[in-house]
Amino acid sequence: MITVGYARVSSREQADNSHALEQQCDRIRNAGAEELFVDVESGSRDDRRQFNKLIDLVRKGQVKEIVVTRLDRLTRSLPTLRKTIDDLQKHNCNLRALDDSIDLKTAAGKFHLNMLGALAEMEVDRLSERVQHGWQHLRDRKVAMNSPFGYIKVNNQHQLDHNPFLCLIIGQCEMSKAAIAREIVDAFLEKKTLRQCLREINTRYGIQTFAHNNKPGEPKKGGRVAQGVFKFSNGGLSNWLRNPVLRGHLPYLRKDKNGRAELHLNTHPEQRLISDAEGKEIESILNRNREIKGYGSTALKYPCSGLVFCAECRSSCYSTSSVNNGYRAKRLGIPKEMNYYFQCKNWTSRSCSQKTMIKMEVVEAAVIDALIKKAAQISNISQTPEFSAEPESPETQKLRSQLFQLQQINSIAPNDAIKIAIANLESQITQLRYSLSQNQEINTISQELLLWAFSDPDLWKNASDDDKKRVYRELVEAVIIRDGQVVEIRLKV
Repeated sequence: MITVGYARVSSREQADNSHALEQQCDRIRNAGAEELFVDVESGSRDDRRQFNKLIDLVRKGQVKEIVVTRLDRLTRSLPTLRKTIDDLQKHNCNLRALDDSIDLKTAAGKFHLNMLGALAEMEVDRLSERVQHGWQHLRDRKVAMNSPFGYIKVNNQHQLDHNPFLCLIIGQCEMSKAAIAREIVDAFLEKKTLRQCLREINTRYGIQTFAHNNKPGEPKKGGRVAQGVFKFSNGGLSNWLRNPVLRGHLPYLRKDKNGRAELHLNTHPEQRLISDAEGKEIESILNRNREIKGYGSTALKYPCSGLVFCAECRSSCYSTSSVNNGYRAKRLGIPKEMNYYFQCKNWTSRSCSQKTMIKMEVVEAAVIDALIKKAAQISNISQTPEFSAEPESPETQKLRSQLFQLQQINSIAPNDAIKIAIANLESQITQLRYSLSQNQEINTISQELLLWAFSDPDLWKNASDDDKKRVYRELVEAVIIRDGQVVEIRLKV
């Protein structure tokens, strides 16, 4: 059992004081914490990842004390606090707050803890009330909020942003955000699809998306970077085109009794970017495209759909197809010969340089090959004597040593008390081994599925797509492609 520290800041606190988290961590380590868990989340949330991981360790009996700087760092919710305290007391785990006189071992400490928790929850509720009153005051005054691209807030009102924003190399022409926004609207009305509109704009302004460039030996960094001063995704462009601000209206996110967002009409009609007629046409185009092309569909049509990603921009790859004998099949009435590919979705909008497609059968062959090799590796390890048994924790080994000694004594001089002690030790060892097996449950299931599915490679030659989808999604995390080649396959086992 160890002493564990927990530090937390909200996103707002982190922005106001960038050293707040560092100060907490240093104080907690100096107080004797052997391990530290950190969250950057609101204290009223119950889905904090590191906090939940800490509570799981407490419930497993692996933590003897939790150290925090203040009680509100642990939680700002009184029900959560009470539940946490129950867990700590149930598993003999103490709580120490450096700035508060808290000790769960005394009645006064428990009372003080509940009082501080109630005060912290009241302060959170009061803060929420102040924020709500502030927002209501802004809505009553019809103050503009969250200006979309192409607009700027002036005297609490939305106005078109005509300030110089960028200079085009060709023609040395200065462009404002308002002018670019109008070009985007014109491009959509001309092309009539989101992807074609983005292709036009991204090509015109040289916008591309790529992954973080990592130096050799450095750990991989997540996320994507947009090369350019602005960038829209398909969904982002759709939301932007539908924004009422572009039509001269003022929206608020708060919904009325009928579930409709609050909307003030014609608050800045002289600053509208889209006319009423253009707005109706845009809505019609978007609705029609959604019906015809299935915009927004999440259906996974092919076995590897949803698992293939671009190495350049780390976006997912869409499926596409082509016909080998289209004219001949139509002329002779014979079946069409289809080819199926994966291609980076950002290429269609020209925001990624990866144009080359890769055949689906190439991707699937690489996946199956990787799974077969992994299955063989697991099979070889499982047959090795030193790996055949499950690893035991130091606590389990200590109990097993005591059990062996008692069994030796009992074999020489049998005694009922020794038999009861032996039974207790065996029960404790069983509980510890069960706790360890729970942690490995998900990985064990994946390994068993892998060994079962790929023990015979020929089994998958005639397998159905549904069977392949189920197995691939259970075992494969991602397939990374670049220049029409599979460069990496990440497995979950």
